[in-house]
Amino acid sequence: MLCVASIIAITDKILSESINNILPESVKKMLLEVRRMTDIEKLLRGEGREVDRLEGFKESFKKGFIEGFKEGLREGKEMVAIAALKEGISPELVAEITGIPIDKIKKMASAHLPQ
Repeated sequence: MLCVASIIAITDKILSESINNILPESVKKMLLEVRRMTDIEKLLRGEGREVDRLEGFKESFKKGFIEGFKEGLREGKEMVAIAALKEGISPELVAEITGIPIDKIKKMASAHLPQ
């Protein structure tokens, strides 16, 4: 990496200074080609970082979507359980139907049903 940076710096310095006027045309073309290639390398490295960022975003989005979906299912089951308990269905049957543990169903019943 240090070598590439050195080449870029030297090439830019030579092309920007008055020494440029005394260089043969073939050397100028070669230096311009080196500059163009290093610009392409910079672009490719930048695009690589962008791809990495997009991949990270994709993974984060996927993880968040799955977690949100699971949370929504859990909340939906709890809403159904509370509604069933309010309709007088036994906590044991609500636990069996929803898959929610009986101790949690009993806590929900005590929190949402009149004592």
